[in-house]
Amino acid sequence: MILYGSHNNWGQLNNPLAENGAVAFLLFAPLESCTVTTRAQLHRLQQRIKEMPASHKVFSGGWAGYFSYEAGKALMNLPTGDVLLAEFSYYPMVIRLDFTSDVCEAFWQDDLPEEQVEQRLMQLQQLSTAPSDSTPATVNWLQLWDQQEYSAAFNRIQDYLHAGDCYQVNLTMPFVSTQNLTHRSPYSLFQTFNPAFGGYMQTPHTTLFSVSPERFICISNEHMETRPIKGTSARGCDEHTDLENKEWLRNSAKNQAENLMIVDLLRNDMSFYAEPHSVRVDKLFDIETHANVHHMVSTISAVKRPQYHAVDAVMAALPGGSITGAPKRRAMEIIDELEVRSRGAYCGAMGFFGNHGISDFNILIRTIEAKADGAVCSGGGGIVVDSSAQEEWQEIFSKVKRILDTPF
Repeated sequence: MILYGSHNNWGQLNNPLAENGAVAFLLFAPLESCTVTTRAQLHRLQQRIKEMPASHKVFSGGWAGYFSYEAGKALMNLPTGDVLLAEFSYYPMVIRLDFTSDVCEAFWQDDLPEEQVEQRLMQLQQLSTAPSDSTPATVNWLQLWDQQEYSAAFNRIQDYLHAGDCYQVNLTMPFVSTQNLTHRSPYSLFQTFNPAFGGYMQTPHTTLFSVSPERFICISNEHMETRPIKGTSARGCDEHTDLENKEWLRNSAKNQAENLMIVDLLRNDMSFYAEPHSVRVDKLFDIETHANVHHMVSTISAVKRPQYHAVDAVMAALPGGSITGAPKRRAMEIIDELEVRSRGAYCGAMGFFGNHGISDFNILIRTIEAKADGAVCSGGGGIVVDSSAQEEWQEIFSKVKRILDTPF
């Protein structure tokens, strides 16, 4: 498993995005793995994570993996269908790679026997010197809706919004491939997007390639932070147009309204395990620039009550509000009605519960989920009463077209 972040975002609070530089964490040779398919198994995983021994080192191991979008549904007693809810492994060693300084460091938990440390380092050396048979290649993608079908779903959401069911619903459309992409390398995707919260994970069931720009929740000891994205404009074809698009987004009342709805939702989600009166909005309507789009991002922080574990707070907030809509439960019911397939890992969360007291998870957007019989990459956006079907349709392609076009 690889957690890749532009500059040094993973596990860092109040860290501004950097255009250059990147740090990655490599986790390999797990001691234990869990594949979760039921709500009861989710709670057993939750308990196993709580039993993890603490370390006073930097990030030297822990539980890492992903929760699917349906994990949140299971925890809310909504139907999930036959999909994986989570895949996690316990890793006793972490390799930190700093691509700016070209320094590679290994950290391991205190009780890992010396012979196991040497064995793992030897295994890593063998892997790093093995010839690669992964040559970047384009992928053939097929969108599962045409514009007319998308507009029909959009109009149905408008009916629900005007009826008062919701304030906002996040509608997504999948692109699928029949190719087996499970053994492709994430390198070219990371190189192209330099994502803030990217990740790569290969299990016996699935392979995930994520160039996510969005943090779900970071918990550093008792301090919690979430950075929801709501509001998008495309990058311009030249510097002048790019700046115009950025300023349009900054001043867009519609996008500010979308963002504020989700800020309110996440303030509520954070409050379940936060100290009373500690939830605060640190930044509202910031504009972040990424490889393919500009995004409107807000930052919310809180102080976790010490009697609760980080896994309690993370699981209580699943799935992230920025990819559901508000109110969350009703928006998820509408999503179930209108979308053409289960979301799976997409719109779930990938990250780690570290043995050093820090946990961090992204939102699995800008993500390819690959299995032996094919792959899926989805895009979408929040729909409110003054949304335009044409503009929302174009926004999907602004978000994912460059991913679909990138050979990897």
